[in-house]
Amino acid sequence: MPDEFQTYQRFPNATVAQPLLHLLHEHGFDYDTRLDQLPIDASFAFNETSRYFLVQLRAADFERAHTLELAAAEAQLADLPADYYLFSFRNEELLDVLGKPDEWNSLDVALAQRLLQDRGAAPGPETLEQLRQQRLQELARPEPRQSRWVVAGYVLAIFGGVLSFFIGWHLYSHYRQLPNGERVPVFQAPDRAHGQRLMVLGILGFLALLAWRFYMSR
Repeated sequence: MPDEFQTYQRFPNATVAQPLLHLLHEHGFDYDTRLDQLPIDASFAFNETSRYFLVQLRAADFERAHTLELAAAEAQLADLPADYYLFSFRNEELLDVLGKPDEWNSLDVALAQRLLQDRGAAPGPETLEQLRQQRLQELARPEPRQSRWVVAGYVLAIFGGVLSFFIGWHLYSHYRQLPNGERVPVFQAPDRAHGQRLMVLGILGFLALLAWRFYMSR
């Protein structure tokens, strides 16, 4: 749904998120927050580091929020120490920061722009848009074919179908979110089609197993 809230940024706790929340409130954004915890923790116990504070926006507001974050970050550039690590970056490395802003914070992106401008190497708007589109295409690229999981799913369908169903569900329903808020399927169309079939076979296999056990118990 286009009006649903989607995760815009993830923070280790609510305190770290306050500057962003203040910015969103100041500019009249509709937003939501919630705590999120990984469904399975490696220690099989409560682990504070597996919990995240999520700030959520509507996808249509992502771009405006990014722009405001950059503007706010630019106001902080004068306060950076002289030994801030980005000052030692070469132009190619700074351009990589601009090409992959989802891997950096807003302060680093704003500083990369400023340093390239000061060095007379700032990319133009068309180049920046091209870098942005290339990054979106890169992130939207589906995973390689999942042949092993598909074969495993069909084999497991013979033995009751429960694991087969969950393999199919993962292949069919797993999506990733792009920096612009768009959600794209993680796996290729043929694997997603196999996922649908595996879910059906998994259900049928499970029902067949129940019927067999019921028959044998009589």
